[in-house]
Amino acid sequence: MRFLPIILLGLALSATAADPADDPLIGRSRLYTKPDPTSTGGITGRIMRPSKPIEQILAIPADEPRLVYQGVIEGNDQQAFLFEGLPMRKYDLVVIYRNSFFEGLQLLRGESTLTEEDKKKIDTTIQKSEPYFPYKTVHRLEGETGRGNEARAICTYYLDRKSQLLFNSHEGKFHRDDPRRTFKVVILKDVGPGWQMVRSRDLYPIWATPGTLKPKHEFRKQLSRIRVADSVKDLGTIDLQP
Repeated sequence: MRFLPIILLGLALSATAADPADDPLIGRSRLYTKPDPTSTGGITGRIMRPSKPIEQILAIPADEPRLVYQGVIEGNDQQAFLFEGLPMRKYDLVVIYRNSFFEGLQLLRGESTLTEEDKKKIDTTIQKSEPYFPYKTVHRLEGETGRGNEARAICTYYLDRKSQLLFNSHEGKFHRDDPRRTFKVVILKDVGPGWQMVRSRDLYPIWATPGTLKPKHEFRKQLSRIRVADSVKDLGTIDLQP
C-alpha cells in the first residue's frame, strides 16, 4: 500500500448535535491540535491573491493527518498567517475563505488508479453517509482500485435548511436555526461488493450564512509538502490564482 498513515477514527469529529466544539460560544479548541511548546518550527506567509481576508488556515502533516494545526491570521487585511510550535515534518495547507477554499492535501502517494466504476460507488457511499447533511460534494478523490485498497476524498457536507440542534454548555441550553456546513477528509475501503466509509475528519464545521453552502474548491500543489525544521519557514508572498 502506498497510502499515508491514517489514525483518524478515534479523533474524528462529526458535525452533529453531539459535539458543539465548533460553536463560537464554546470555541474550536477541541477540534484542532495544540502547538507543541517544545518545537521551534513554524510556517509564515502572505496570500497575495485572492485579495480578500482569510477566514481560516490549517496545516496538516502529510504523514500523520490526524493532526490538524490552526494558524493565526495576521495583518489589517487578514491576508497574512503564522503557525508556531510545529514539530519537524512536512505539512499540507488548507486556506479557507468565506465562499471558497484552497488545499494541497496529499491524498495518495503515486498516481490514483480508481476506475470510473470505483468513483461512482464511492460517490454513492458518501452521499448515503451522515443523513443529517442531505447534500455532499466530492471535490477531489484519489485511491487504489482493488479489494482491500483505500481511497480518500476531500468533501463539503452541508445542510441548507434550519437546524433545531440542542446543545448543553456552561451557558445552558440553546439551539441554532441557521444552516450547517463542514469540510471533511473521508477515508474509504473497497470491501468487495462496494466501498465502505471507514473514517472521516472534520476540518472546518460552521454555521453557514447565505452564499457559503457551496464553496468553490481549488487544489494547489504549492500548498503541499512544506518542509518544517527547527525554525519558522517563510513562504513569502503566495499567489493562489491561476
